[in-house]
Amino acid sequence: MEGRLSERRRRLFSGASFSTALFFSGAIGGESESFRYFSGCSVDGCCLVLRKNGGVVLAYEMNYKAARAASHYSVRLLGPDATKALRKACGRGKVGFSSAEMSAARYLALKKRAKLKLVDAYEKIGAVRGRKSREEAAAIAAAAKITRRILEGLDPWKHRTEAGLCAHLKIRALEESCALSYEPIVATGANSRFPHHTPGNAKLADIVLVDFGVKKDGYCSDFTRCYFRKKGTKEEKAYLACKEIFGELAARLPECRNGRDVALLSEKLLAKHKLPAPIHSIGHGVGLEVHDYPHLGRKSTDSLEGAVLALEPAAYFKSFGVRFEGMVANTKGGWKLI
Repeated sequence: MEGRLSERRRRLFSGASFSTALFFSGAIGGESESFRYFSGCSVDGCCLVLRKNGGVVLAYEMNYKAARAASHYSVRLLGPDATKALRKACGRGKVGFSSAEMSAARYLALKKRAKLKLVDAYEKIGAVRGRKSREEAAAIAAAAKITRRILEGLDPWKHRTEAGLCAHLKIRALEESCALSYEPIVATGANSRFPHHTPGNAKLADIVLVDFGVKKDGYCSDFTRCYFRKKGTKEEKAYLACKEIFGELAARLPECRNGRDVALLSEKLLAKHKLPAPIHSIGHGVGLEVHDYPHLGRKSTDSLEGAVLALEPAAYFKSFGVRFEGMVANTKGGWKLI
């Protein structure tokens, strides 16, 4: 683990405009995944101060022993004056942080009280996390395998309603000793035209869309499947077109250098199959968070090197919507389905 953390530090500080990086665990909205990624441990109520040649974890008394047991870095006790301790640990240079993982209140406190010279390193941190190691790709693939097995064995109509099917999916994740990557999306009938529909008491109709993923050992997965009670319908034909687009897109990923290339290629494929223009991006990176680096929008210059992606061709109409989502990993041997 020490070698892996050292490599992550090296990539973080390579060409960086900051000399120190700061990450908090137990932040508002949940634990910072960047704290876990760069520290190699999961302990709440701590902060990690990183430099190019090492780092230190600062912990309150309640979490001090747990941090010492789990951390690969040295651990210091945060005394009654946490602001002073942070200022001393961070030094006088610029301090990188992720704006996506820090509340406005904490940011203002660090600026005004601790007098830290904060630099938003969101993109830099994302790029480091987006390039997956072989071990990370394997962990994501393990989560993906479990999700696919659950979806392949699903008989939606046994569970009567959207809420009933949603509850079943959560139970199945627990049975596999997994957490959820996100709240499952179950949408039936006309509700399927809403990409992020919240499951309710609607009785399952002839079309059921399920967007679901388990989280295993901290790493996420993300898949979408549609189920049809009747075959040969216009809904199923649109879904099979999306599935075909997924295959074509996955096969042509070697042509793409960045997120923009993937977005533009997907738009061409949707038009080729005479499907409506997309109302959301073609997909996203997946890792410790289900929406991770890289971004796959038309303006994205995010690199695809070492990335794990969820690709989700979709088509939405007045009375229904369909989506097929699968995952691919950019390995040394090329792009592979996972």
